[in-house]
Amino acid sequence: MNFDVSFKDGDIIQGIVTSIKKYGVFFSFVGGYIGLLHISEISNNFVNDISKGFSLGDCVNLKILTIDKENKFLNVSLKQVNSDLNNIQDFGPSKKMTSYLKETDFSKLEKSLPDMIKKELEREKL
Repeated sequence: MNFDVSFKDGDIIQGIVTSIKKYGVFFSFVGGYIGLLHISEISNNFVNDISKGFSLGDCVNLKILTIDKENKFLNVSLKQVNSDLNNIQDFGPSKKMTSYLKETDFSKLEKSLPDMIKKELEREKL
């Protein structure tokens, strides 16, 4: 069944997960449209494993970024949608990255940062 739909950029629409890849999630939408939720549009945090947040058949509210009406293809975003609209696992900072940052000594950078900023500001004045 093909519905006559009139999507526009910025609309929030519901899609059904049809495929999960390492680089993103594919969705099916009303009117025969398909779409890609690229990994960079899932969360503001690093996403290590997309499959931990999505399952085939999940219904997800997404924001339309771009529309290719000729090919019935949508580029969509999850991170630009109010989290209250979805029941998706939050992709918080990865444990690996968090432990790396805890083990890194930033004290030398902290001490030299004011001088680095001052020098850069002086260079911009020239």
